[in-house]
Amino acid sequence: MSESLGLEFYLVVAGACVLTSVLSAILTGLGFYYYYRSRVAAKLEEELDEYAEIVKQRLKEGVEEAGETMLPRFKEEVRSGFREAITDALSGQMVDDTVRAMTRTGTTIVESSLNLLLGRKDTETRPGHSGGPGVSAE
Repeated sequence: MSESLGLEFYLVVAGACVLTSVLSAILTGLGFYYYYRSRVAAKLEEELDEYAEIVKQRLKEGVEEAGETMLPRFKEEVRSGFREAITDALSGQMVDDTVRAMTRTGTTIVESSLNLLLGRKDTETRPGHSGGPGVSAE
């Protein structure tokens, strides 16, 4: 019977040790967590805000510097683009194409109007032609 009592005693002592160590670990963890939240986190947050402000300022300065460096080149590219566009427009190809298109449209309108006055259908005079603007295929 004394051997059985000794085993129970050791089990109770071992259980108490385990329970005590678990509670101690939990309380220690909570203590460190509270300390971190109240002291360390606030300081880290302040330092992070300071560094963010420094990075923001340096980035702004870098962008302004890069803009000042690249602005003359950008202006020159825009100027050359406008010169090229004006040169292409004045070269005649675009003007010729526009005049041809306007002439074609004008003759189609006149032809359609004459056909209406003479009572002809558009398909009688030009097979396969769909008719000009404003002319319905009757």
